[in-house]
Amino acid sequence: MSASNQTETPDVDCNQYLEDLRSEKSLAWVAEQNERTLQELFPSSSSPIENEPLHAELLEVFDDKNRIPTVSVRGDFLYNFWQDEDHVKGIWRRTTWEEYKKKDPEWETVLDIDALAEKEGKSWVYKGARFLCYGPGEYRRADRCLISLSEGGTDACEVREFDAMEKKWVTENPFYIPNSKHTVCWVDRDTLWVGYDYGEGTMSPSGYPLTTRKWSRGTKLEDATEIFRGEPTDVSAGGSFYYDKDEKYAMFYRMATFNDIEYYYWFEGDKDLTKVKWIASSCRIQTFKKKVLIMPKEVWSFGGKVYKAGSLLSCDFETFVKEGHLDAVFLGAGARTVGEEPKCDIQILYEPANDRCAYEGATDSRDYLYVSSLENLQSKITVYRFDDATNAFILEGAHEAENCQTFSVGGAEPNSTNALFASSSGFLNPSTYLYNEVGGLKGIKNAQSLKSSSSWFDSEGMSVTLNEATSKDGTKVPYFLVRAKGNDENSGPKPTVLNGYGGFRINSLPSYSGSTGKAFLNHGMNFALACIRGGGEFGPEWSDCAKKENRWKSFEDFNAVAEDLVKVGATTPKQLGCIGGSNGGLLTGAMATHFPESFGAIVSQCPLLDMERYVYLTSGSSWINEYGDPRIENMKPKILAWSPYHQISERSVANMPPTLFTCSTADDRVHPSHARRFVEKAHKVAKDEAKAKETILYHEMTEGGHAGAADNKNRAKIKTIEYTFLRTKLCNAQP
Repeated sequence: MSASNQTETPDVDCNQYLEDLRSEKSLAWVAEQNERTLQELFPSSSSPIENEPLHAELLEVFDDKNRIPTVSVRGDFLYNFWQDEDHVKGIWRRTTWEEYKKKDPEWETVLDIDALAEKEGKSWVYKGARFLCYGPGEYRRADRCLISLSEGGTDACEVREFDAMEKKWVTENPFYIPNSKHTVCWVDRDTLWVGYDYGEGTMSPSGYPLTTRKWSRGTKLEDATEIFRGEPTDVSAGGSFYYDKDEKYAMFYRMATFNDIEYYYWFEGDKDLTKVKWIASSCRIQTFKKKVLIMPKEVWSFGGKVYKAGSLLSCDFETFVKEGHLDAVFLGAGARTVGEEPKCDIQILYEPANDRCAYEGATDSRDYLYVSSLENLQSKITVYRFDDATNAFILEGAHEAENCQTFSVGGAEPNSTNALFASSSGFLNPSTYLYNEVGGLKGIKNAQSLKSSSSWFDSEGMSVTLNEATSKDGTKVPYFLVRAKGNDENSGPKPTVLNGYGGFRINSLPSYSGSTGKAFLNHGMNFALACIRGGGEFGPEWSDCAKKENRWKSFEDFNAVAEDLVKVGATTPKQLGCIGGSNGGLLTGAMATHFPESFGAIVSQCPLLDMERYVYLTSGSSWINEYGDPRIENMKPKILAWSPYHQISERSVANMPPTLFTCSTADDRVHPSHARRFVEKAHKVAKDEAKAKETILYHEMTEGGHAGAADNKNRAKIKTIEYTFLRTKLCNAQP
């Protein structure tokens, strides 16, 4: 980037001190806001928020001992992480297949996080376990693992080596990675590949590793040997060593942007890495036995044929990666082919039938591939059996979920068996966890229910519909509307909560939420979920058309849904609230500044809001591909035109509906200063500062990271604050 088209670092404003996470001054400001918010929402209560009836209801949902204990199969055991009233920070536990099939399995505690936190005097949050895979012939062997622990819920973790069979930390030359944002994977029992802050040039501007080093047991982490390095401007770079059935893969990647990745593979006996040259950086790839699965995000011309964006393709891995000799062209418009015929044949496993279809992902078992897609927001699983004799995938058929429900399938032990797990869920249908030791389409059709989540509200008389709103540019935008009992087209407008996200190709789909049912549906309130551009509901184009300077389209889509909810008689602007987190917090923050007349209350969770400074905060620069780069002179005004922070004025604050921002001090992904500074600026520019402080509220948890809460008690606390805010503002509003 030349100096001529790069802008200066943004001027420091008077509330910049709030970027200092834990300074005495900034934490005093947070304490003042927290106190004001609780006083505003619970004015007649002098007792802790934990004594509020809604808190008790929500905690009952989160601590429910009958909720589904989803598992990961490792060797002879099924592992699960569990939190409840007796295990606030949680226990990592396991059981056997025989026990798990029972209604009330016997569980064996492997690691008690509460006990560990008390012993070490730290607020540990469990972040997962990575088991060493010994490879073909030893897939049932599962002993050594790497445990990730975060203090307070941050993305940064420390890693310790653990012996799951002995249920204790490894003490003889153990692997240990200090608290950091890192990458790590096993190679063998005595070797890891690690990405870490080794000093200058080893971390990206986004705060992620740029190098991979081979670390041998008994040596110092800082003495590990570098084996791969990305470019200084990359978001991140790393490596992964893994087994796929009987095949061994050594893969490295360079993530140039959040959506652009270059892949490299090492073939045994080779001195150098082989770059996967025949795909665009927007492509994603994965392996299945000796096959490579290719997911182009753009129209792709290869070997004289043109493949649709959003397809899933398969061909021979080694031929495609190592021996392929064709150039490939990704086409923004039109289609053309180049080069000679390739040596490898491409098999189409999925391609979207129209612009309302989208590939979601692929999971597998030993001999089956399950291709998940959305067909006008309806879940569909297409099943293939891999035939070793012909070295090809054989189509078995497809399974479609019921309307307004989601359905997913995955192999229980993908490297060694065809056993499968499946799950289904809907707004009014408690989640169900199914199992079959037989794979394929027959396995799905005959899967038996293992576990079901509790039913937290009586859904009789409630309804779910899939509707469409029309956005400003004429685009049809779908949304789900869940009406509470007694609410229909003829019952008049009711308080309604609208949720949305609209970014990073992430889908907004039906799921069962006991907390939503308890807080809203049980109280006669409706709930709506918008599927706006920026998300992945209809494929790459649906997502890409709302990036950067076109972020407006996501906001206009969401507002169109809000207007349609009023148009169909479900609610009124004063009775309509919205809620969203992270990118969804940016979305709802934009509603407060750009479309305040459409809402009676707004909740913005862990949001991005200052789109000029976001590239300088925590992981912000990794999202430039999504939001654009405000440091580029001709892009800056286009971004700031929709940046919520830059719309704050005396007039905009006067027009804002009641708005609540919630964050966590421990969020090291989206800096809480986005919301802190928004609220402070809004209060300061307001003509009536006292009124602004009553209207624009802020609450910050001390722990939880980007998730907002680290345990069920705090999860219930923040949800009580958010849901009480929405219920109070919307249910007391006049239609």
